[in-house]
Amino acid sequence: MRKWLRRTLLLAALLALLGLWWQAHRGPAIPAGSFVVFKLEGRYPESPPDGLLRRILLGGERSLIELLMDLRKAAADPRVRGIVVRLSSLEIGWGKAAEIRQALLEFRKSGKLSVAFLEQELTSSNMTHYIASAADRVYVSPASSAPLSGLAAQYFFLGGLWEKLDIELTVEKRAEYKTAGDVLAGREMTGPHREMANSLLDSLTQEFLQGIAVARSLPTERLRFLVEEEAPSSSEELLRAGLVDGSKHWEDLRQELGGSDARFIEEATYSHVPPERVGLQEGPSIAVVFGSGQIVAGESQRGPGGVLLGSDTLRKALEQAAESARVRAVVLRIDSPGGSALASDTIWRAVREVKKRKPVVVSMSDLAASGGYYSAVAAAKVLAQPTTLTGSIGVVLARPNIRGFLQRLGIQTETLTRGKFAALNDITTPVDEAGKARLAAEVERIYDLFIQRVSEGRGLPVGEIRAVARGRVWTGQQALERRLVDQLGGLFSAVDAAKELAGIETSAPVRLEFFPRAASWAEQLAEIFSSSAVASLPRQLRELSQAFPASEDSGPALLMPWQIHVR
Repeated sequence: MRKWLRRTLLLAALLALLGLWWQAHRGPAIPAGSFVVFKLEGRYPESPPDGLLRRILLGGERSLIELLMDLRKAAADPRVRGIVVRLSSLEIGWGKAAEIRQALLEFRKSGKLSVAFLEQELTSSNMTHYIASAADRVYVSPASSAPLSGLAAQYFFLGGLWEKLDIELTVEKRAEYKTAGDVLAGREMTGPHREMANSLLDSLTQEFLQGIAVARSLPTERLRFLVEEEAPSSSEELLRAGLVDGSKHWEDLRQELGGSDARFIEEATYSHVPPERVGLQEGPSIAVVFGSGQIVAGESQRGPGGVLLGSDTLRKALEQAAESARVRAVVLRIDSPGGSALASDTIWRAVREVKKRKPVVVSMSDLAASGGYYSAVAAAKVLAQPTTLTGSIGVVLARPNIRGFLQRLGIQTETLTRGKFAALNDITTPVDEAGKARLAAEVERIYDLFIQRVSEGRGLPVGEIRAVARGRVWTGQQALERRLVDQLGGLFSAVDAAKELAGIETSAPVRLEFFPRAASWAEQLAEIFSSSAVASLPRQLRELSQAFPASEDSGPALLMPWQIHVR
């Protein structure tokens, strides 16, 4: 009797496992004529698709690549009639916004209906209007306040803080536009900083206005007047300005789209549809390697400002992609403000070595600036969105002296040395003139090396690179005009470029393989608890922590001027 019971239980368990495998293989049942509902809110990190454990414990936060692939699946799925994109507060940059918008424009080529639904309340809605305008129809909730008020960029200057804390800060930078140093030690905008900030804002505004104007069939100058002079906000004002097609509650919109026969599938459910089910993720393999966060030496980790991109972690991921017999080409997806000069050079060399074996294409997300740009220039081809922030070819070094601060706390220090520069890295002693000259020479050396790397990678004379370097940040559109990037486009445009370099037909389907490989369950648990703590910090504090070196013994940094946040 017991043997029969054991066999029955074993058979039942086996059948249950087979059922789960079959369900995962086929995906959820999607009725014909369905609408997939995408709720766009929060952050969309640049990382491989989440593992099962992270999805169970963290739930909502999805990576950008998962969103983009779900949109592509919906376009190819014959059971899907259209999509509805519900937009609320987003914590992304303009590069990712352009990526999502481009994905919506690509979806429209399928001939299916796309609808955007704005659900915002007294928050800046410039980005959501920019994304929403790519849909066939745009609606706004009657109670929403979705102001189209023009772009604004805010900068903080910390120079007045240090004297209140009795901290001396020595900053060396190359060159005048390398305003990360000004943010740390200055009290106000310098002339070059103001010139650069206005240039970036003008370039982003042009892309923002032109994108909406073309999509909504409005003259660009008419839209500029509406934004700068009237800032329409209410549903009535937006409708009168031609920026939306109507004002409806969500349930009324559902009824309009299909009444009781309509099928509405949430993205969380639709994401379980295997891409192979609709003819995607087939064919030869292209590796997509993610490099996201402030660049540090060693392994990737979580810091108080978010993800720290370890040079060893990214180097190993690139090597894994190069060694895979299936992978025909590599796309390196960069979303980084830069960081350690040493670590950036390590990544640069890794990209150069992989390029000797397989084509490497760089795709820039929100940021690929300073060390992030340094890491990119060895690739065969570099792509950016018009709204990506890139360049910042320069170096900054900040060396504090915290002796006065420690004395406030009743702490005394003594440093004994042997050698003229033995205390140069001791943050409890002042920097004398000889020490300042030594730091300046080191910054100059790294700056020259940075320019040389860019010159070699871009195939441009050193003098031409120096003219567009000087620490200046450019938008992707401006970088294209200065030959710092090869082409405007997003991740899948980079995949197409990689296919072309690998001798694969552009129209042929490919399988994307993601690197770094998925972490172990123990590693995922540690990352989940760490990322939960980081996500709880206010955005300003997360960004402020990235203005400082990732470790006390950090050398010259290839960092963009803090985080440029345009809303």
